[in-house]
Amino acid sequence: MIQGKLLKADLHGAIVTVTKSKCPSYVGITGIILQEMKHIFKIITKEDKLKVIPKLNNVFSIEIDGFISYLYGSKFQFRASERSAKKFKAKGTIDL
Repeated sequence: MIQGKLLKADLHGAIVTVTKSKCPSYVGITGIILQEMKHIFKIITKEDKLKVIPKLNNVFSIEIDGFISYLYGSKFQFRASERSAKKFKAKGTIDL
């Protein structure tokens, strides 16, 4: 139920962590989503650095009320305005 609402949520200002990635240098980056575009997240870290992280081939984790949800970036490649109106179908998970 939470994940259905999370798919349609606007993620600006959310604290996310990159948990899995094909590029090992992205893993472990934590920060606040400053800007969300169709293919990338712009995240500002605790060190006040702006990181541009592509959604493709990355898995992000977000914590809401003590529950950790995982966002598969390759299935999440929409703008926030397009996502709110789209109906999502259940599909299998992706193995990185």
